[in-house]
Amino acid sequence: MQFWDVARYSFSHLKHRGLRTWLTLLGIVVGIAAVVILVGLAQGLKTSVEDELKFFGPDLLVVIPTNIQGGASSFSGPPSLTASSGKLFENDMEVIRKVDGVGIVSPVISTAASMQYRRSTVTSSVMGVDLPTYQDTTTIKDISEGRLLEPGDRKVAVFGAKAATDTFDDDVTLNSIVQISGQNYRVVGILKETGSSYSNVDSLIMIPIDDAREIAGNSILPRELSSIRVKISPGYDPAQVEDQVNWVLLQHRKVTEDNKDFSVVSARFIQQQVDSILGTLTLFLALVSGVSLLVGAIGISNTMFMSVLERTREIGVLKSIGATSAQIEQIFLVESAMIGLAGGVAGLIVGALLVQLIALIGFKAVISVEMALVAFLFSIAVGIIAGTIPAQNASRVPAAEALRYE
Repeated sequence: MQFWDVARYSFSHLKHRGLRTWLTLLGIVVGIAAVVILVGLAQGLKTSVEDELKFFGPDLLVVIPTNIQGGASSFSGPPSLTASSGKLFENDMEVIRKVDGVGIVSPVISTAASMQYRRSTVTSSVMGVDLPTYQDTTTIKDISEGRLLEPGDRKVAVFGAKAATDTFDDDVTLNSIVQISGQNYRVVGILKETGSSYSNVDSLIMIPIDDAREIAGNSILPRELSSIRVKISPGYDPAQVEDQVNWVLLQHRKVTEDNKDFSVVSARFIQQQVDSILGTLTLFLALVSGVSLLVGAIGISNTMFMSVLERTREIGVLKSIGATSAQIEQIFLVESAMIGLAGGVAGLIVGALLVQLIALIGFKAVISVEMALVAFLFSIAVGIIAGTIPAQNASRVPAAEALRYE
């Protein structure tokens, strides 16, 4: 028997079994669809993070006075740039400024403030920025109305898109007067909405850094900073400059990697943390969905064992007319491989359709060609592996004994 004869013979038998074949297929379909959906969601999350990181900028660093570099376990969700331990000072900024490859250094002061607009009074966070340098150390460029802060500004504010609509009962508009810590501030600009969930641009309220220091008062020490933004000079490797900034701060602050009280946050750093988390998550989801494939494999094995018992006499007839043990084994292996193949194709189709439905409710999932190919080949492998022992059992049945089987 040639291979194509074996394939036609196996296909006709699977077609003849009808319902049993479909029920066996269902286990593989569910398993492959689960792999496609769960791994696709993890990959979609990774792609979303990579898209969001474009707002950070590949040549920007932010030094914050807390250590969030203790590993993936200490990093969860969107990066927070709010200090929770340690303190930064202007002399830290001067040390950073001397690092080779550092172009522009910009101080930032973040503080909570009581704010009033019309009939609403809230407590919210404001960010004080250094007007001559901040625009060179940020990707915030798009203004919906008005303008950005400019050198010489005092008692003016720029609101993010969500901050303008969600902070108070009434929407903040251009040239509105908002009271911040009892002082009147004129709104000179409203930023365009970015839609980014990994940056706080849409919720920003920016004011001049001198005004922020006045508002902070005794809550911060003289010359203390909330964070330091760094623009890397063109032509320098951002990773090398980041490592050098980290090293000089370790020396200046007389700390080690084990007890450091600051972090140098960059797009690379965030990507490393996210990759670590998503790598673990993807593996976990793959293992969970693999349980479904295991159930499907058991279903194939059970079906093939039953098929061997039911077709014992048929095996005897085939052997009596010249079929070898290897050909008998091949018949059953081809059948189980066909079940895996059909289940893989159907599982990919079902998984792709469900991914489209998931996308409609706002979750992003990515089905890459590589992932689809791996899932497809894996389904065939599951079919072959699950059918190996039943096929070997079938090939070992003696012809005379098989012909007497009732």
